[in-house]
Amino acid sequence: MLKNMQLGDKVLYQPPSGKGASLTIRYFSPRKQVPKLSSPEFPTMTKELLKEKANAKFEDVARKVMSTHFGVPLVKGKAQGIPKEFDMISADGKIVGDAKYFTMVRGVSIPPAKFSTIAEHVWLLEKTSANCKFLIFGNDRRVPQEWLRRYGHLVKDVIFYFLDEQKQTLEKLN
Repeated sequence: MLKNMQLGDKVLYQPPSGKGASLTIRYFSPRKQVPKLSSPEFPTMTKELLKEKANAKFEDVARKVMSTHFGVPLVKGKAQGIPKEFDMISADGKIVGDAKYFTMVRGVSIPPAKFSTIAEHVWLLEKTSANCKFLIFGNDRRVPQEWLRRYGHLVKDVIFYFLDEQKQTLEKLN
């Protein structure tokens, strides 16, 4: 049962031995098609699933950190009038943010597609009526720093943060 878990599935109860009849798992559907080990697309699919899992894990950690930072619970949700689900929003809609787990291309080059994604999120956040709008980044600090160096002068009121998961530190970048 554990081997069949995919991103989003949750272990609801696991006995002390780790296995047994009382092991309870919530599986979500639709299920992703996972290729067989012998399949030519296995390495690519595996890499994508691992990347997705890392992104989801970072989003969960970032939500907890930012909830503590602002002193209010933040959950996934929509801001009034914006047809997008944000990663973090307060119950009153006064705090809205998204988490991004980006890296440079092959660890060295500027990621143009990711820069476009950042611009899109800044634009959407600026369209909300929230008092506090933010993006929180993880993985590679160079991505938001370089984006801010190039385009930061165009940002009106979106705060950029970097969360260093190793050191457990939150840093405001702009």
